[in-house]
Amino acid sequence: MLNKETTFKKETVLDWMEGVRTDQDMINAFWPSQLNSKIWLTQWVKSYLPGARKVIIFGCWYGVLADILKEKLPELEIICVDKDPVPLQWTKRKYESHVVKMEDYTYYYPVSLVINTSTEHMTQEAYDKWYENIPSNTYFVIQGNNDFAEKDHIRSCESLDKFNEINHVKNCLHTDEISYEGPWNKIDNEPTYYKRFMSIGFKDGR
Repeated sequence: MLNKETTFKKETVLDWMEGVRTDQDMINAFWPSQLNSKIWLTQWVKSYLPGARKVIIFGCWYGVLADILKEKLPELEIICVDKDPVPLQWTKRKYESHVVKMEDYTYYYPVSLVINTSTEHMTQEAYDKWYENIPSNTYFVIQGNNDFAEKDHIRSCESLDKFNEINHVKNCLHTDEISYEGPWNKIDNEPTYYKRFMSIGFKDGR
């Protein structure tokens, strides 16, 4: 998680700051909850999938997760996919990038791992299509949350078990949840806390 021992290379940080100056919306990729979820995922890939080489990040946004993965696991070959062409103007400087809805992505060659940290933003129909398109014998890492208050979260889950159920997590290698702080509750004058879920599954050929 993000703490005083978390470090990034100077070049990485300077590149991020240049990105924020270029497109101010990129600053939203650096909320503590955003960084924590990306660092958490990177730690899991390093611990549980050390043999991964070719990786696709769906819903990559400005590629901050790609940068963290590449810094901590430099042997990875990363492909960025997002439906929004604006942030991909930034990612394409460093990574193969595709402007397409994740459920419509076409796989042209085998990959080791696919990542989707935006499951709460997808309808069940869109997620099911994305999942069915994952090639057989491929690992996948997914994240979601229980934040029903955010209007763009159309498929949040009340529990980790429900998260795994609706996201078809089979052959589960690891699954867990962490707590994170959301927006300040102005009515009760106190912070809000939510849970972020993450699971590693394996799409077999059956």
